[in-house]
Amino acid sequence: MPVITSIDSKGFSEKFHVTTHSGKEKPESLVMDDNTGNINLRAVQAAIKEKSDRIDELKRSESNRESLALAVQDLKKANELALQLEKREKKHNRSSAQSGSLGISDDFFHGQMYLTVSSQLHLESYANSLGSVYTAGPTFSADKTLSMKHLAEMWMIEVEIGFADLEDVMNYAEDYLKFFCQWVLDKCSRDLVFASKRIDQEVMERLQLVSSSSFEKITYTHAIKLLQEVPDKKFETKIEWGVALTEEQESYLADEMYKKPVIIYNHPKGLNPFFVRLNEDRRTGATFQVVLPKMGTLIRGSQKEERFDIISKWMNELALLREQYEWYLEFRRNGTIKHACFNLELDHMVLFSTGLVDIRDVIPFPRSYGNPRFQDWESKCCSF
Repeated sequence: MPVITSIDSKGFSEKFHVTTHSGKEKPESLVMDDNTGNINLRAVQAAIKEKSDRIDELKRSESNRESLALAVQDLKKANELALQLEKREKKHNRSSAQSGSLGISDDFFHGQMYLTVSSQLHLESYANSLGSVYTAGPTFSADKTLSMKHLAEMWMIEVEIGFADLEDVMNYAEDYLKFFCQWVLDKCSRDLVFASKRIDQEVMERLQLVSSSSFEKITYTHAIKLLQEVPDKKFETKIEWGVALTEEQESYLADEMYKKPVIIYNHPKGLNPFFVRLNEDRRTGATFQVVLPKMGTLIRGSQKEERFDIISKWMNELALLREQYEWYLEFRRNGTIKHACFNLELDHMVLFSTGLVDIRDVIPFPRSYGNPRFQDWESKCCSF
């Protein structure tokens, strides 16, 4: 799969920009906010009008407060994005007026290019002809975080399954993870004994739990209800429908409530990428995540939206540049098959299998925010 791409596979990611411009010649026109690189002002303004009309419609129909609150929040985000784009456009115009300034057309690719966030959109092109396919490769994220579970470059196993719906892909993901854990137990016994003695005594027990358990499946809505009803536990973040579950909340479900792997599915539409299939309730999408005890989320997946009119409307609402995704839309415009996907972050699987807690400890040359020279790795080598 391509490492350099012109699209954001998730639609809202922090991305690394690829350019041949460097040094003092760095043009203002190429300095863009990571969240707005694929979006233009006119599309956002059109989306704002649609969102405003939607709010008026909800008010007239006396819809439930939850839907209205989400719509208002969505409009607020769109207005904030429009302000960002207006500032960027003014800055670009001032820069273009200066003689000798470089533009995108002077760059190697003659357009905005990024390091890939995910290969799943490109992988769909293979699935449409071959059925079920997978890939393994590096993915990149420019999130400025010091989380012990995040790096700028990580390896991802991504799977695309033809003729599969959400229920199918959840079962496939469960079977794959069980197989993976059992394979580690069978093939890496000496390493596990070492990890048990030096790192975490419960490593093998957790792998056996995953390989032998029947995963619990609950909807996002039910998960919210369960967490809100916890009597003697105060979470750091308020629990409310429409907001993404935190790592603390996900872990509580797997570690304290069910004490085994949990699959949470059907997340709110506003939390999902544009390619996720919209459910019949029009409020949720066909997504899922697999949460493991002592680890958190290890697998994410979804059923893809195969209906051209719906995915096209959703892209308009998100103000994505249609021309950059035209090749992807062609799969729907001329007819497609039902299909679904899931991905597993390989480095997180190593964390889970060894009992380590910092992802920098499982990669020889970790690249993280503010740490380009692998100082952490060098100090670890010296200590050994």
